[in-house]
Amino acid sequence: MKRFFLVLLTLLFIGFTFAVQPARKPFIQLTVDGKPIKSGEVLTVVTGQKLTVGAEMEGGRRDFCKFPDIYADIAGTAQILSRGKDGLIYQLSGVKSEWKLLDEIVLFTGDKFVKVIPGAKKSIAEITLSDTPFSQSFLKVNINAKWQFSQSDKTNQEENIAEAIVYFKVSGTSDEWFSTRNVKASGVKNEQVQEKLNAVQAKCDSIESSIYKLKFPAVQQSIKSLQTDVSEVKLAIEEVKKSNTAYLTKIVFIGLPTDNTINNLSTFAMIKTNWGSLETLVQSLKELAGKLPAQATKESKDELVKLIGNYVDWQYKLPENTFKILSQYIPDFNPGDIQIPGNIHFIAEEKTITNYSKTFSDFNAFLDKRIELIPMEIQKINATQTKLQAVRLFDGMLRSYFSSIGWAEWKNTRE
Repeated sequence: MKRFFLVLLTLLFIGFTFAVQPARKPFIQLTVDGKPIKSGEVLTVVTGQKLTVGAEMEGGRRDFCKFPDIYADIAGTAQILSRGKDGLIYQLSGVKSEWKLLDEIVLFTGDKFVKVIPGAKKSIAEITLSDTPFSQSFLKVNINAKWQFSQSDKTNQEENIAEAIVYFKVSGTSDEWFSTRNVKASGVKNEQVQEKLNAVQAKCDSIESSIYKLKFPAVQQSIKSLQTDVSEVKLAIEEVKKSNTAYLTKIVFIGLPTDNTINNLSTFAMIKTNWGSLETLVQSLKELAGKLPAQATKESKDELVKLIGNYVDWQYKLPENTFKILSQYIPDFNPGDIQIPGNIHFIAEEKTITNYSKTFSDFNAFLDKRIELIPMEIQKINATQTKLQAVRLFDGMLRSYFSSIGWAEWKNTRE
């Protein structure tokens, strides 16, 4: 019985020893100035530097042709007539078969900071890095190999493709390669990741824009989409790492698309208070202006200057950016209806009137228009200020989500 198990183990060992291995997935072996490097490596360079880059496809059908005893099921039974990186000829049961490389296209491409000049061989390129200021660049290599199998009067073809990339970082420069209002990325630049980061920023912009328009159902939907877009950034990074284990990048999300409105809420409350006193002020100014004589006297001029100054004082006490904030959330809000005309404002500053009759007429016309519009303005301000309280809920949702992300950093801009 022991002898039986020894024989079985021996047979299993022999079987494993000569087992056929699957061919490796096609890949590109890169060299820079003769030194082998892995796809995805980051090389530190200087502007204007010249490099020689070589690229050879390995794996796939080439493995089969170079090492038929390892990667082909013909080992031990077929007669190998010739083997090499460009083909394999063997004979099995009196039938001759051949794999041969028909064509191999090698394409070197870089960004605007890389100039590519084909070398003496198609697998070699001479590259020159730009002498203009830049921090990162890359060179991408694509190889497309066409193979043909022939046996008797039958033929068929197959295609092997592979891609490799090498990154260049200029010595002494920042490695930040993506920067928008709400997203920053440093490390190694990648177009696939960049596309996803642009989608995240676009969604943040959409949320902020919908808040300004008080379109809260759209805000809620965009928040869900934003979470999906952020997850896709993570998936994109993981996908890049599958083919390039050396790939490293750091993602920082900055603030929230609700930040501006949350900061504006307290200002909006002050604006509401200011408008609450405006109606009483304008009614009082109109009543006092109605008591002034039509003809100018020193006293009437001084009184008119004082009345104008009272409105200008109210205007000066408005919170900073009042008109910008109101216009963001209430599009039909016209600052020109609220601000006292320049020619009248000038009188309040200079404390003198040259044309009493015109100033008196213009100021009264301005007050009449204000009396007409103020009630509608107060209604819009109060309604908008109430609606904007919902943004606190959206802000809490976003804050909770971004603070829970573990694979990237979130920078809180309000603390």
